[in-house]
Amino acid sequence: MHPSDERRHPAGFTLIELLVVVALLAILIAILLPALGAARRSAQSAVCSSNLRQAFLICRMYADANDGVGPAIGQPYASPPNWALVVLQDSGLAGEGADLYQEGTALVCPTVNRAFGGQMTRCYAMNATGHADPGLGDRDSYDDAARPAHIRFDLVTFPDREGLLVDARPASFDSNAPPPTRSASVLDFRNAVHVTDRLAVLHGSADRFNAAHFDGSVRSLAGPPPSWRNPLP
Repeated sequence: MHPSDERRHPAGFTLIELLVVVALLAILIAILLPALGAARRSAQSAVCSSNLRQAFLICRMYADANDGVGPAIGQPYASPPNWALVVLQDSGLAGEGADLYQEGTALVCPTVNRAFGGQMTRCYAMNATGHADPGLGDRDSYDDAARPAHIRFDLVTFPDREGLLVDARPASFDSNAPPPTRSASVLDFRNAVHVTDRLAVLHGSADRFNAAHFDGSVRSLAGPPPSWRNPLP
């Protein structure tokens, strides 16, 4: 063979060289995957924060138009002024009552949605502390259809500390339970079962939840502050 033929037809990769390339690619993928996952979680949390801020603003505007009294915390569950339906209506959705619940609205957190099957139509709950049980000294109950419960926004003492709306899990209780595609819509932070079963601690490394506060700020928290056990006005 003429020497020039070897220059025109160089030898291909050896098996060892191919294995080295494959190993380097595997290392790069292993390095990049956690970063990509963290970026995705961060983006989902940002969407959730935006949703919570929008929902708060709608509830705040409702209170401004009603002498400082916010939308109904619970009952009537299937029609306004239930807080979730007020949010959906004011978001521009067409329909009435429970028909307003749809995928991809301001009430759907992508992190919670992804964690529970990707078909959720409500992923948030309103703070019902102080509006759950007259037997505990509460002035009303979110489950009382004859006397719906409302928060008096203007009387909240520390609006920058107290939470109004939080990430919530799909409902898993018997009384007045919504469809499995909706989270519990109310959460009493004095009730340990509510905190365990209803609060969706799924952001960050699945150890944080997002909360909209009465001043309009949205923050990521590792757990409910002790002050959230105090009754809201």
